[in-house]
Amino acid sequence: MAEDLNHLNSIYTESLLNSFAKLDPYESNRYKQPSMKKTTAAFTAQLVTYETTLPFKEVIARLDAEVNKSEAGGALMMKVMAAKTKKEIVDGITGALADKDFVYFFEMNHDKWMNIYHEAEDTPPAVVYTIGNPFLAETFMRHDIRAGYNIPPRLMVVHNANVSLTTVFYHLPSSLVMSDNEEVMRAMRVVDDKLERMITRVTAD
Repeated sequence: MAEDLNHLNSIYTESLLNSFAKLDPYESNRYKQPSMKKTTAAFTAQLVTYETTLPFKEVIARLDAEVNKSEAGGALMMKVMAAKTKKEIVDGITGALADKDFVYFFEMNHDKWMNIYHEAEDTPPAVVYTIGNPFLAETFMRHDIRAGYNIPPRLMVVHNANVSLTTVFYHLPSSLVMSDNEEVMRAMRVVDDKLERMITRVTAD
């Protein structure tokens, strides 16, 4: 009896596999056992640091002007995500950028929530800005969409009261992209250059 059941089960399995084989590739893949694999790759990022004797508030004011903060932020992202045509995207980004290289997206004031959490007022001013330029991003993402993982870039502004310095630091965008595509890297180096020039203007005495 057991042998008969095993034989029938074998026939049924073979019949089922033959049926799957007749399906188109997409349909047959639906019945395959899901699989996954994990890979880890090391890379070396470059941290760029600027120090200036300018007051923290002055650096922030200059940065806000450089990224057109008053005209950008969440409103820009809503326009882009709601766009139905290329023209709507272009008009939204162009209006927010004005004549700037980068536009403001978001900021995180770490000192504010840290002071609340610790019930204190001595956390050094520390703000992380997320900025970007979708037009620049498109120049390299068209060649490799994965290059968008570390875009838009971020930078941090920190005040060090002990030595009366304001520090601005960020990861060099091109150092975060693991790509052997020369078109991608050429476009990323343009971002590096524009970001450096902007931070120089923000921190120059």
